[in-house]
Amino acid sequence: MSLKHLGPGSQLPSLQPGKLRLYSMVFCPFAQRSRLVLAAKNIPYEVVNIKLKVKPEWYLAINPSGMVPCLQFDDGRAIPESLIVSEYLDNAFPENKLKPSDPYTNAVHTVMIDSLGKVITPFYKFLFGDATAAENLLTALEYYEKKLENNYLGGDQPAFVDYMIWPWIERLEFLKQKKNLDLNEERFPRLIAYIQRMKQVPAVKETILSVEVYDKFFKSYSGDEPDYDCGINV
Repeated sequence: MSLKHLGPGSQLPSLQPGKLRLYSMVFCPFAQRSRLVLAAKNIPYEVVNIKLKVKPEWYLAINPSGMVPCLQFDDGRAIPESLIVSEYLDNAFPENKLKPSDPYTNAVHTVMIDSLGKVITPFYKFLFGDATAAENLLTALEYYEKKLENNYLGGDQPAFVDYMIWPWIERLEFLKQKKNLDLNEERFPRLIAYIQRMKQVPAVKETILSVEVYDKFFKSYSGDEPDYDCGINV
């Protein structure tokens, strides 16, 4: 199946017996969450990429919100929302559990995931041209700098919390190189070291995109139809 993003006038690909399908978009950090979990747990699946600004008509029948990710089963049932999809995958495929079994540790990790909201708002404001949001973004990132007491937010190995937060951390290098975000080692020594460690994690290697690819996509984003396929081999 082609990974090319589908839009209006496209045909809905037939579901494959016994295979999960993830509706995604290559540049969407929320969809990347679920792709990271699928990769980390070695779960077989197929992906159908969606043009989010110009969606296929048939996609709204599957997921009325029109957002990604959305996980669909071979019988047509579907689950939307990145956290719900990712938690389902970790529960339904118990091998290599990503969420901690200890209730207290799990609660601590959940708080870290919930705290990402303080990063996401200034992240997008800064990304789309509001230079005044830079300090708010950096201040929000200090929370994770302090939480990095081990190699990963989840401990000695990457855990569910790391995969839920990583997509926005990955994009910080784009903001630093192309938007002059002052993400420096003096202020963020743990976070910058963490980024380098995470880039060596197999699931991250499978989903990561280069700064130059992000730059090409975001430069096209102001148009009616961004260059959704610039980061994949179609």
